[in-house]
Amino acid sequence: MNRKKAGLIGRKLGHSYSKRIHSMFGEYEYDLCEVEEEDLEALIRSGKYDGFNVTIPYKKTVMKYCDELSDTVKKIGAVNTILCKEDGRIIGDNTDAYGFTYMLQSAGVQIKGRKCLVLGSGGASLTVQAVLKEQGAAEVIVVSRTGENNYDNIDRHYDSHVIVNTTPVGMYPDNGKTLLNLDNFTNCIGVFDLIYNPYRTQLILDAIKRNIPATGGMAMLAAQAKRTSELFQNKQIPEEKIETAIKKITEEYLNIILIGMPGAGKTFLGKKIAEQTGKQWIDIDEKIVEQEKMSIPDIFEQKGEDYFRKVETEVLKKYCIQNRMVISTGGGVVTCRRNYPIIRQNGKVIWIRRDMDHLEVKGRPLSQNGSLEELYHSRKSAYKEWSDEAYYNHTIRNE
Repeated sequence: MNRKKAGLIGRKLGHSYSKRIHSMFGEYEYDLCEVEEEDLEALIRSGKYDGFNVTIPYKKTVMKYCDELSDTVKKIGAVNTILCKEDGRIIGDNTDAYGFTYMLQSAGVQIKGRKCLVLGSGGASLTVQAVLKEQGAAEVIVVSRTGENNYDNIDRHYDSHVIVNTTPVGMYPDNGKTLLNLDNFTNCIGVFDLIYNPYRTQLILDAIKRNIPATGGMAMLAAQAKRTSELFQNKQIPEEKIETAIKKITEEYLNIILIGMPGAGKTFLGKKIAEQTGKQWIDIDEKIVEQEKMSIPDIFEQKGEDYFRKVETEVLKKYCIQNRMVISTGGGVVTCRRNYPIIRQNGKVIWIRRDMDHLEVKGRPLSQNGSLEELYHSRKSAYKEWSDEAYYNHTIRNE
């Protein structure tokens, strides 16, 4: 392709990682093209682009603007890739099928002979349905807000083995939302969510909590981007580059969340990690002080711990929903279970450990009530459960 310029077509694209991930597969410009439906055809036929990816809500809509459709599109009924040929032809293709197939294979969940529940009936759902059937699913049930199978009668499908979310429910900035209570799906052996921002949707977190194998949309995003890039550039790209891209993008975008006892070094280390990674550093306690215009000991004394914990959760929500951050939390953040999905949704959580005699208690109200030993043992199991890894801070420098 001569111009080497592509783009992503969608209505709202503030959540998208596509521009960055395509840069890992080829040296071409890649724009995020937010567009209303009435302007779709003009954009596609503008001659400014060699190709497009297509996302919500246009995967079915753009088909009528294509002069030719690939066999995959004819089979599925949805387009997520458009090639704009030099002779003016607009060709619709579908690389989501490749991406979802890769997602299933990397998760290692057996589809053959299973009952699969697909949430949503849009363009992405059509692709997922086709792949599940191709993989030998015994039954593929599509659930939508209306129709024969909907969320009011979903109890008839509590025996489903595999659940796939193709809807935008739970996607940034509406993090924390989910369509199902997984407690009802006692046969479930695998949960997939096509959403990749946040990294772990509420549906994925709920599955992990119940020890159900769960996979977010990053694998599918990277795989379909690789296949799309091959079409844009008319060249083969090694499959191993998919995992390389996933690793890079998660390292760049995932927040690093520091938890641990008061005075363990979360602020000091947070600043250092931010400097090394180029991510923005946020101290939750500092943000609370800024918001409330009083010190944390004063908040505890004048308004009580319950009030402080409520504000702490609100501030966590504000920053953990974002990405590319290093976030130092207060020592008691793990005392409120509601904070767990907030912290885990978009972050790698590191437990900062430190010798008890090096912990600083000045200005830390709870650290002065009872012994530090008792406080530590009351929180230890939560620190361990909430974290992905632990780092032992051997320095004697206090926060």
